Formats: sequence, structure tokens, C-alpha cells
Amino acid sequence: MITAGTKDAYYCEACNGNVKKHHRFCPACGACLHAENTRITIFNNRNLRSAFIFFIVYLFVCLQVQFTDWFNIYGRLFWVEIFLAAFTLFHVYRNYEQIKPLLTFNNFNIARLGGCISLAIIASVVINTVVAKMNYSFFRTDITYYHLYRIYSMPVAIMIYSIALNPAIIEELAFRGILYNYLNAFLNERLVITVTGFAFGMMHLSFISLFWLVPFGIFTGIMRQRFGTIWYGVVFHFTFNLIAVLFDLYRHGHL
Repeated sequence: MITAGTKDAYYCEACNGNVKKHHRFCPACGACLHAENTRITIFNNRNLRSAFIFFIVYLFVCLQVQFTDWFNIYGRLFWVEIFLAAFTLFHVYRNYEQIKPLLTFNNFNIARLGGCISLAIIASVVINTVVAKMNYSFFRTDITYYHLYRIYSMPVAIMIYSIALNPAIIEELAFRGILYNYLNAFLNERLVITVTGFAFGMMHLSFISLFWLVPFGIFTGIMRQRFGTIWYGVVFHFTFNLIAVLFDLYRHGHL
């Protein structure tokens, strides 16, 4: 149950933690805050409806890219990136007051930033080495993404933009910013971190990759929750993907 405090302050009776009036569960202890509850559905809850539509649009676009031949050249894939960026930024604009605190580099700490970068480098090297060996051992394939970009005048720069820079900013805004905020309006924050981590993994449409994409999404969600900003996640995401790009270029003799 919620106990009213001064003005807009509310407290959870179970743990005496601060809660918001619209919360259905206490962010601190997870206790139900209302004695008489209405089942939350996409029809009666704006935030759940917005989260559902947001993820479905992302998933639909990714399915088109993955299972059609139309996007097998980067000239077309570029417009998909532009669409998802515009779609994400539109939701940022609609929810700017809630998103705004995440766009500042709260609690900046150079040692923490260095640790974030170092961890991303180690994780990327380990995962990309394991994935490359698995692809060759089980499928006799040696996958490279360079062929999508080699026809352009600056293929390496475009590859870094497409695989590292754009996803780091847009996907962190989308999953640890917008989707996280929609779900956080009615779910326990630890559950929000888990759900957005799984949503992030599912969006990549690779069953094997779920084993590292889900922990990746959960880890960046924890950083967002702990430090109140998406920028540590953006730096981690960018560094991880940049190392993957350099790893791919080095292995295939393009670097």
C-alpha cells in the first residue's frame, strides 16, 4: 500500500521507501502498492502500450532486414538505420522530460570510464574469438561484414559508423532510455533491466548470440540504473562493437 506524505511524496508501507503515485510496485522492495489492482494490459496502460508498439516496430524492421534480400547492400541498409534513428529520436522528443536526466554524464569518473572501456575490449575480444571459432568448427564459415562496405570510397569509416557508432547511440537510447522508461513506470526496476536485456537480445534475431547479447543488455541496463545516465552504456557499446569491427578487418587482411 502507498502512504501519502508531504505534497507529491509517497511511501511504501512495506519498506518505507519513496515511490511515485502511479507506481504499482515498490522499486526498492517490489511490494504491491495497491490493495485493489486492475490487470495491466496494452489497452488500459499507456506506457505498456507505448513499450509494446516501440519494440514491435523495431522487431518488424529487423525481421525485414534479416529475412529479405532487399537489404543485402549497404546503400539500402543505410536508410533502415536512418529510419530507426528517426523513430528513436521521435520517442525521445515525446518523452524528453523523462529522458533528459539520462543525457547528462552524471557521476562522471575517469577511472570508471577507463574500467568500462577495458571491460568492453576484453569482452569483445573473447566473444568474437569464440564466435569465429564456433562458426568455423560447426558451420565451416568465416563470416565477414566488410563485403557490405567495400564498394564505397571509405569502407572502414562507414563500417565503424554503421556497426559501432550508430548502434551504440541509437540502441542505448532505444533500449536503456525509451523502452526502459516506459516499463519502469509500472514494473520493478530489476525486472525492467532483465526485460530490456532480453528485448535487446531478441532484436538481433540470432539464437546463439542470445547467450552474450542478453548479458550485454542487462549489464548496460545496470549501468544506466546505477549511474543515472546512458553514456557509460554508450561508451561500452561503442568500444565493444569497434573492437568487433577491427577484429573482423584484421582477420580478413583489411587492416
